[in-house]
Amino acid sequence: MPEMPEVEQVRKTLAPHIEGKTITGVKIMLDRLIKHPTPEKFIEGLVGKTISHVGRKGKYLVLETAPNQQLIVHLRMTGALIAQSSEQPEPAYAKIRFDLTDGVTMWFTDIRTFGTLYLVTDHDAYIEGYETLGPEPLSAGLTLAYLAPLVAKSRKPIKTFILDQHIIAGLGNIYADESLALSGILPTRQANTLTETELVALIDAINAVIAQGIKNRGTTFRDYKDGEGNKGDNQNHLLVYGRGDEPCKKCGAKLCTTKVGGRGTVYCEHCQK
Repeated sequence: MPEMPEVEQVRKTLAPHIEGKTITGVKIMLDRLIKHPTPEKFIEGLVGKTISHVGRKGKYLVLETAPNQQLIVHLRMTGALIAQSSEQPEPAYAKIRFDLTDGVTMWFTDIRTFGTLYLVTDHDAYIEGYETLGPEPLSAGLTLAYLAPLVAKSRKPIKTFILDQHIIAGLGNIYADESLALSGILPTRQANTLTETELVALIDAINAVIAQGIKNRGTTFRDYKDGEGNKGDNQNHLLVYGRGDEPCKKCGAKLCTTKVGGRGTVYCEHCQK
């Protein structure tokens, strides 16, 4: 699933192509992707509106289409928003077409069709996962003062704890493994056993791996593409994720694999304590 760096890369590459463009038509090929309102009202509410800004909150893309209206998109596992010339052929797995002025078409494509789209007008919908997001990495809200009291109350494995979007927005499996590897903390470690020094190291590591992911245009193992249809490069810079049984880049020991909260997890038993 695209995480914060991937969604930020989509935002950055999509914005120059669609900001300031007016939506002239919408065609929905799979109605169930539209979670609010009905597909008919979704189309009616968007046609004639101008995309003034492309933003992001956690793993959600937020397109401002009116002062009181937002198109909120959650890519989930294999969704993508791609802008291209209207003369180019329809991309693979296209599910929604947005016709824009100046010869631009924006496509929502999705191989596994788990993506979701919401058109929220005058706050007429409450999106549970969106409204309850915690602070993001690289933001002023992710501090020791914020995180320490929450950690102190949690008996969950630290990996499960930091994957909770209510606590930290934007982290997923890739960057959770990377953060714990960089900070030297075992993913299965009970959250409330971390010291203040370890928490500071973890926050620093989270910020570092997210910044690296953004710098490297996101991580592509299989399906992820940015707003121009290009793949990321961060998969070539990972410490542990996807490298089970390979040598640790720090000590050379063979990396271990396990499951934490049902999620595949890679770590070094020598470097992570």
